[in-house]
Amino acid sequence: MKIITVEEHFMVKEINDRFNQIIKPRDEFDKNQLGFVSMFVDRGQITDLDEQRIRFMDENGVDAQIIGYGNNSPMHISKEDGAVELCRLANDTLAAACNKYPGRFYGYATLPVDDVEASVNELERCVKELGFAGAMFNGSFNGHFLDEEKFYPIFKKVSELHIPVYLHPTEVTKELRDYYYSGSWNERTTNVFSGFGIGWHYDTAMHLMRFILSGIFDRLPDLKMIVGHWGELLPFYFDRMDEHLSPQVTGLKHNIKYYFENHIYTNPSGIWSKDDFDFVLKSFPVEHILWAQDYCYGVNDIRVKTFLEEYPIKDETRELIAHGNAEKLFCLN
Repeated sequence: MKIITVEEHFMVKEINDRFNQIIKPRDEFDKNQLGFVSMFVDRGQITDLDEQRIRFMDENGVDAQIIGYGNNSPMHISKEDGAVELCRLANDTLAAACNKYPGRFYGYATLPVDDVEASVNELERCVKELGFAGAMFNGSFNGHFLDEEKFYPIFKKVSELHIPVYLHPTEVTKELRDYYYSGSWNERTTNVFSGFGIGWHYDTAMHLMRFILSGIFDRLPDLKMIVGHWGELLPFYFDRMDEHLSPQVTGLKHNIKYYFENHIYTNPSGIWSKDDFDFVLKSFPVEHILWAQDYCYGVNDIRVKTFLEEYPIKDETRELIAHGNAEKLFCLN
């Protein structure tokens, strides 16, 4: 069984070093976070786009990865601080690896969203010259969700290029962290609670819902988006949202679930939960379910292929999820 994983990551040490110089920690928590990411980079696994990654893929039955930038993405840098240059470096680095390993690596563009015109130009370069398969956005930018009208030209260009957008989590703002996730517990608990424990997922779910409610899919009917982690909690509320956020309330052309059935894709992001998979299969069209490990964050969990092989579904469904849906969405054939 062929496996294509669609939420895999890399980082560039030079970019991370520049990020640490540019982004000033707001408090001790931020300082510790930046230090943690730098330690992660210094271990080298996430910066490797060569033999180590290929060896892992071969050992675990992964035929291809679609790769986007990980922590401390240069999309969070302002244009005054060199966002365009750093995003271009990230994209060129990834493109070199894709060229070295054709058919094994595919790329998501990283865009300097603080400069919308430059983002549009860089996106076109990434797709038409570098051969990238999509674009990845790591959360909001400087307190601004990307559904805001000023960012619309980026997504219009995405639609024109017929590539999907991956809407990926990032750290929540300090205000949200302090209000929702800080308490009588220790800092490590706050870190996980506000991040991959649950906070990232709430934040990404809100980001996606903002896109839907903004009407962008009515304006751009060919636009496709991907969210990970089995839909970032949203499938559980499809019926409730359809009832209470009807077109009569929202002014949209369709009910909420329609947009998931026609525009939104999801994947496990390395969460190997049978209950979650069961529920998503009931909630999502099977053609909108992809596969992903979240490499190299989930590298110690090697069920990326065996979980799907052992899951009780029809073989034709398994093949769609394992690779067929990705091949169609990303135009890989």
